[in-house]
Amino acid sequence: MSRKKVKFSLTKYTSKGSYRFFGYGEIDEDNLYTEKKTYEDFIRHCRKVLNKRNEFKGSFSQVEEIEYFNSYTDEYVTIEVENSYDLWFRILD
Repeated sequence: MSRKKVKFSLTKYTSKGSYRFFGYGEIDEDNLYTEKKTYEDFIRHCRKVLNKRNEFKGSFSQVEEIEYFNSYTDEYVTIEVENSYDLWFRILD
């Protein structure tokens, strides 16, 4: 699979607020690769933006498992959290 260079904007919505990341990265058919992290299966949710050259966007939700130490029960607990995302990217020539 070949990768393409992109300019991107990724907004993550959580119960505590929203966080926007933007910059340059690479994509293949499924994933967005940034300098710090790989976002797996994000690209398949995106569709071409009408009347825009090489621009795509999409919205989707993803369930993530978070593990933390519960000091009251003195054990590690795993919870599932659903986060929503908005992704926009433009393929660079």
